[in-house]
Amino acid sequence: MEQELSLREIQQGSFQVLKKIKEICEKENIQYFLIYGTLIGALRHKGFIPWDDDIDIAMPRKDYERFVNLYIEKPEMFAPFELLDYRTNKKYIYPIARLSDPSYRIDYDNAKEYGLGLFVDIYPLDGKNVNDKRHLKKVSHLNSMIYVAGQKKMKKARNFLRNIPKFIIYVYTRFRSLIKLLKKNDRICQKYSYEDSEQISAMTIESLITMEKKDFEKTVQLEFEGELFSCPSGYDHNLKSIYGDYMQLPPEEDRIGHHYYKVFKKVND
Repeated sequence: MEQELSLREIQQGSFQVLKKIKEICEKENIQYFLIYGTLIGALRHKGFIPWDDDIDIAMPRKDYERFVNLYIEKPEMFAPFELLDYRTNKKYIYPIARLSDPSYRIDYDNAKEYGLGLFVDIYPLDGKNVNDKRHLKKVSHLNSMIYVAGQKKMKKARNFLRNIPKFIIYVYTRFRSLIKLLKKNDRICQKYSYEDSEQISAMTIESLITMEKKDFEKTVQLEFEGELFSCPSGYDHNLKSIYGDYMQLPPEEDRIGHHYYKVFKKVND
């Protein structure tokens, strides 16, 4: 009988995935950075934020593509883990990649099944032009469709009128190929190159976050769970621009994980 993992067991399992990413990136000279809550954890706790339940890293687009293509060409380098991306998994539902440990099983709240195990989120970093409002609107609209298309059923809003556009999008995505939407997203997000832009963006699962490329031009090694990992040298400016005073602990009632899933270790037959 499968037994549900504790939060600490989830953290320890996903950390093994992160170490594999570090190993491959260092061997192949692929740039990566700890970002978001994982970067805060490294600075504030020298490891996981105690209540956090995932790991986030980012790669400049060229490095991201090299990482994905390396898996396609040499999957044995990543064993026993699997890279989940629309190019490697036809059931995949997100605009970012995930390196996953298939020895675990995740029951995800309202997300379509695609074989997810314990994982690390890998975000591509692309250039961004904040003055190109049309492009930003297109990216935002497409991202919304991808998010809805990956859901098993529509999440209803409390306000009845807000459900009308949500229902239209939900029905529309039932007749669209999610793989085609993800391919289109990849193409549109690369309109502005990472190398030639002052501002960059990371396409998350639900939004587009803007950051300054200068914060990522150099790297520093920071401790995370007893090992050193690559982080943006401008981490302080980067995190303050996203979170404000990131070193201040949030109120106790807000110290909860932001994912809604249960994790189980698979039982061998």
